[in-house]
Amino acid sequence: MQQPPPYDSVGQNSVMRSSARWAKPSPIITSSLQYTPPPSPADVPTAVSTLLGLTKQLQEVLRLWSVHQATESQVSDAYILVGLQFNATVNAFARHNVDMSDLFSIPTELRTVLETCLGEEQSPRTLDKYMPEIRMVLYNLLQGLQSKQAPYRKSMEAHHRGAEAARWTMSPVMEEFRRRSGGRSG
Repeated sequence: MQQPPPYDSVGQNSVMRSSARWAKPSPIITSSLQYTPPPSPADVPTAVSTLLGLTKQLQEVLRLWSVHQATESQVSDAYILVGLQFNATVNAFARHNVDMSDLFSIPTELRTVLETCLGEEQSPRTLDKYMPEIRMVLYNLLQGLQSKQAPYRKSMEAHHRGAEAARWTMSPVMEEFRRRSGGRSG
């Protein structure tokens, strides 16, 4: 299975390298942006839910940007959170052997349209111009995540069947314990 590129390399192109507002080495998270990583790296439902919540938050920050109530930096921070959670989600699926490589282009696509949008006049009209493309990228992400549900469920079912079979199969040590204890177990 192909591994996702490191986050730092996602979306790096000549436009991004020349754009000072995106060239920050690390995000400055404002108190208005909420991010809590999933409790377990393998917790796919939580990872997906968090990712979808962060995409909604990004859209809200963009709306606020368009009416001069958020800065480009806050939009950038919101995008970075989406990217970090995207990688956490990819890793959660990978722990269940679900290939996500077909979605690896999503962060780059999102970054490109955000960059173009933020490069224009800060106004509702600018946002109206780019929001359909932003929504299309996010829709493609959602569709891609939905397409991973069946392989994830299959992996979970196989895991549960294996755990059930292991529970009913005694190890040689347990068999010996049972024999010596007169047939009693556990």
